Amino acid sequence: MELSHPGTLIDWHMHCWLPEHREEQARAVMKAHGVRGGDGFPENHKRAIEEAGVGKFVVINSPRRPGHIVPNDFIAEYVSQYPGRAIGLASVNPNDSDAAQDFKRSIKDLNLKGLKLSPVYQGFDPWDKKAWKLYEIANEYNSVLMFHMGGAYDPNGTLEWGNPLLLDKIGRAFPNLRIIVAHFGQPMMQETIMLMRKNKNVFTDLSARFHRKWQLYNGLMIGIEYGITDRILFGSDFPVATTKEAVDAFKNINNWGDGIKLPPIPQELINDILYNRPFELLGL
Repeated sequence: MELSHPGTLIDWHMHCWLPEHREEQARAVMKAHGVRGGDGFPENHKRAIEEAGVGKFVVINSPRRPGHIVPNDFIAEYVSQYPGRAIGLASVNPNDSDAAQDFKRSIKDLNLKGLKLSPVYQGFDPWDKKAWKLYEIANEYNSVLMFHMGGAYDPNGTLEWGNPLLLDKIGRAFPNLRIIVAHFGQPMMQETIMLMRKNKNVFTDLSARFHRKWQLYNGLMIGIEYGITDRILFGSDFPVATTKEAVDAFKNINNWGDGIKLPPIPQELINDILYNRPFELLGL
């Protein structure tokens, strides 16, 4: 039985872009690896938030790399259409000489609230001094820092820099910096949980995990055991899934079919993650 809820549905992980922001080769690589996500256009995004009754949401710039160049100005302009409801996160590539300048501009001039980075997709060591400069800026301006760690579909991805435990050094160095590990650090959920257990400034989201039901179930069970579920955020990873698709899948995580009975994820926790993760939790 689904419990009533007093809170607001916030989708903490959504994307939006225009067709020209993603090159044909980049779309072809996604398609070849079975990655849904080629239609994250404004009209589709607006339809998704209306369909699910999303109260607030975060629009995240995809990790900037060849073939995936969404201007931070576009993200800022788009979220400005939803005052009080939407927050935008920028992206820069630490390998670019103007990364620090671009990030500062995104915060000060564009009013974006944080930064999305990915060592595995952008090909950088998370301890490299170029990246470290970005962490210092995020800390200085009280911004949120989101990392895509773990797996990557792109053949050019650098998995050797994807272990979420590499973020422990950053969490220790900047104990007041809010860090989000996207996608539960998939498939390294146990490592993500160990990171969160000792670094109270580290959060994670469930985006793009709802079609990996067994993986998500096990991650949540381990999270319950280690007591870190109060820092788990809901996210759809639109357009990988619409918000409604993600919500429906989450609410049905305990439905395994006839003859299969597993210890359930508590409905109270499902509702708590869906409806009790306000922006203020991360100081936004």
